[in-house]
Amino acid sequence: MIKVNFLTKNIIACCLLLLSSVMAYAEYPAGSPVALNGKLKVENGQLVNECGNPVQLRGMSSHGLAWNPTAYTDASFKALVEDWNISLFRIAVYTHEWGGYTTEQWKSREEYNQFIDNLVSLCAKYGIYCLIDWHVLNQGSGNPNRTIDDASYFWDYMAKNHRDDKHVIYEICNEPNGTSVTWSVVKKYADNIIPLIRKIDPYTIIICGSPTWSQDVDLAAKDPLQYDNIMYSLHFYSGTHTDYLREKANTAINAGLAIFVTEFGTSRSDGNGGVYLEECDKWMDWMDENNISWANWSFCDKNETSAALNPNAVAKGDWNDVSESGKYIKNKLAEPYKDKYIQCSGQQEPILPEILCDTCDAVEDIQNDLNVQIYPNPINQDNSFFIDAPFSVEKIIIYDMLGKEIERIENLNNNNYITHNLQKGIYQIKIYGSKFITVKKLIKK
Repeated sequence: MIKVNFLTKNIIACCLLLLSSVMAYAEYPAGSPVALNGKLKVENGQLVNECGNPVQLRGMSSHGLAWNPTAYTDASFKALVEDWNISLFRIAVYTHEWGGYTTEQWKSREEYNQFIDNLVSLCAKYGIYCLIDWHVLNQGSGNPNRTIDDASYFWDYMAKNHRDDKHVIYEICNEPNGTSVTWSVVKKYADNIIPLIRKIDPYTIIICGSPTWSQDVDLAAKDPLQYDNIMYSLHFYSGTHTDYLREKANTAINAGLAIFVTEFGTSRSDGNGGVYLEECDKWMDWMDENNISWANWSFCDKNETSAALNPNAVAKGDWNDVSESGKYIKNKLAEPYKDKYIQCSGQQEPILPEILCDTCDAVEDIQNDLNVQIYPNPINQDNSFFIDAPFSVEKIIIYDMLGKEIERIENLNNNNYITHNLQKGIYQIKIYGSKFITVKKLIKK
């Protein structure tokens, strides 16, 4: 018998963990959002990837599955990824409306679970993140505690079946609403469901709604949920919700809450009217400035303004037959946004493609252990920043997130005061000293 000491056991365990991580990456297509970023988490009020770098996801939400089942197929997911450029798909599981999960009017619970599992698998096939949404809304579910038994069954199943999926996120409470539904009412529900999930799945991100159809995030900020990897959904419709709701959201963000816009529309909140693109532009700018992920309502061909497809597009199988709202969202998705996050290493090209050590006699500090600080960071409109370092800085090179060199500054003055012409975005700055090289993240607001 071979004896294994405690240290050896730990080394084996670490190797197995690393191996499982590599194997998990291999399950997703090379270069896909999930392959590049791994399992997401929440740190310091931000959505970050497996390596701790900031992430912004953009994508689409389904409408009710029972009403649009043929809209969500391998063909439509392929088009959403390849033509629309989504990195996220939200599965809206209605609870009590016709065909909802609890009604057994469309499918039994077992059949419903299988349908959802198939959609989760399609997301994995194309390497995008999947948001499973328990879509409490109106008919008996506005107060989520009324359906706690159904929700418990649902989340027990989902956690057991998807705890090992790196691409899955849980949204436990879509839009709590009603005059008596306060944050304490919603928190009571969350304090039942979250521990249930955590016993099975300790790591997957959980998103919780707030009262007034997921608008009262400022109230949640006064008494937040006491768990790790928690986010709070914010919902808006640009024809109804304006500056006042952004102010409520800013209050929550400033209090340290991690916000995820799991649903928004270009119409009024009833799904019609508009489209209100000028106000939606303001929301888009706000989400980009705050690095907030989003899912648009909705990918379907229902005869309403918020639908992304024209009527009969699903029957034709034409996933690019877009409505006015769909055209706007598709154009937004086409805008480059991978520079909104720094990817993990793995299957993508290195972020800094050139050799870090030009002379191969300096210490490379990729882990940022050196006490080097950039002030201010984020940098502001005066186009300048200062590097505080324990060594003399000889030069800096600034790269965008694709590894392209943006600016090179040599012969720095003694106080390391630097002016620049950077556009808004996230960069990496490589800082050279006589014996050290270090890399820091730099943000221009």
